[in-house]
Amino acid sequence: MDTVLAAIEVGRPVNALMGVAALLLGSSIVVGGFPSFIPFSSLASIVVGGFLIVFSIMVVNDIVDLEADRVNVPWRPLPSGRLGVGLAWRLALAYALLGVAVTFLVEPMPETTLIALWFLALAHFYNFMGKRVLIAGNVIVAFLTAFPLVYGVFIARHYLGPLWGFDDYLRVSIFWAMVFLSVLGREVAKGIVDVEGDRAVGAKTIANTYGESKAASLSSSLYAASIALSLLPPVLGLVNAWYIAIILPVDAMVAVEAARLVRSPTRDTALSHKKRVLALMSISMVGLLVGSMEI
Repeated sequence: MDTVLAAIEVGRPVNALMGVAALLLGSSIVVGGFPSFIPFSSLASIVVGGFLIVFSIMVVNDIVDLEADRVNVPWRPLPSGRLGVGLAWRLALAYALLGVAVTFLVEPMPETTLIALWFLALAHFYNFMGKRVLIAGNVIVAFLTAFPLVYGVFIARHYLGPLWGFDDYLRVSIFWAMVFLSVLGREVAKGIVDVEGDRAVGAKTIANTYGESKAASLSSSLYAASIALSLLPPVLGLVNAWYIAIILPVDAMVAVEAARLVRSPTRDTALSHKKRVLALMSISMVGLLVGSMEI
C-alpha cells in the first residue's frame, strides 16, 4: 500500500487535477457554461489521458531532480526512498503510454494525439535541458500550465464550430495571459526554495544566479502584471458580477503574498508562499469559469 500511495504521490495529482480543470475551463469560458457538448466518452478520455500524461511528466521530473530533491524536498517519494528509481522509470513509461493511448479515443484525431505527444516532448525538454537555461525553464512550465486553456478552446471549436465572436476569444486570451503570468511568478518564487539543491545540479534560476531578493522582485512584478490584466475583463464587459466577487479578493490576497515575499525573500517564506499561491490559483479558476457564464 505504501508503494501504491507513493506511485500516486510522485505523479502530483493536485497538479494533474489543475491541468485537467484548465482544459475544461478553456471549453467552458467560450460557451458560458460546462462543456456538456463533449460526449461523455470523450470527456472521460480527456480527463484520464490528461491525468496520466501529467503523471508521467512529473515522475520524470522527480527522477531527473533526484539529487536536488534530496536537499530541497527530502520527504518526496524518490528522495525519501519510498519509491525506487527503477520502478519510477517504469511508472513514467506506463503513464505516458497509457495516456497517449487514451487520446486515440478523443476527437478530433489525429490532432489530439499529436498535441499530446508535442506536450510530452516539450515537458521532457524542460525536464532534461530547459531548467539549465536561465528563466527558460520557468517560461516553459508557465506555458505548459496555461496551454490546456487553449486546447479546451480547440476542443470546443471542433464540436461546435466557430460560433463565437471577438469578445469570446479576447476573454480567453486575457485569461490565458493571466494564468501564464501568475504561474511564471510562482515558478520564479519557487527558485528561492530550491537555491541550494539547484546549485548542486547546475540548474539556473533567478534566485541562484542573481539572488533571492531579485527573484522575489521579479516574481512580484509578474503577479502585478497578472492582477492588472485581471481588471480588464470587467472593464470591457467580458464577465459577470461573479468574476468580480471572486477574482478581486484573490487579487488582493496575491498582492499581499507578493509584498510578504519581497519583504522577506527567504526559503521559509517562499515555501509557504508557493503553497498559498497554488490554492489561490485554484480559487481563481473557479472565478474564471463562473465569471464567464451567460456573457
